[in-house]
Amino acid sequence: MAIIHCPGCNQRISSVAKACPHCDLPLGEMSDEDVRKLELRRWRKRVHRASNLTYMAMAAIIIGILWWWMSSPVAWQLPPPVVTIILVIFGGAGYVGGRVWLFWLRMRRNRPG
Repeated sequence: MAIIHCPGCNQRISSVAKACPHCDLPLGEMSDEDVRKLELRRWRKRVHRASNLTYMAMAAIIIGILWWWMSSPVAWQLPPPVVTIILVIFGGAGYVGGRVWLFWLRMRRNRPG
């Protein structure tokens, strides 16, 4: 009896289990093709998460810049409000992190199949 990872939810389970206790995926009836499809679905979900992170980060940058621009009657006030600095910095870091994550996911060695 060994510990394996469930192909559906990637949780650790026993190798003799008939179904995953976390996601109720029947393990004994799965073919290699089914396992490959589940891995591809999990990979696509990660790619979508990374893409959504970049979109949210871009939105944070745009909101921060617009907030800074509209915060005073003379457009670009120095020093900028603290909230705008936080939005732009976290937005920039989130964007770079999301793009690096996407690049890493799309490398050939990290693709399923």
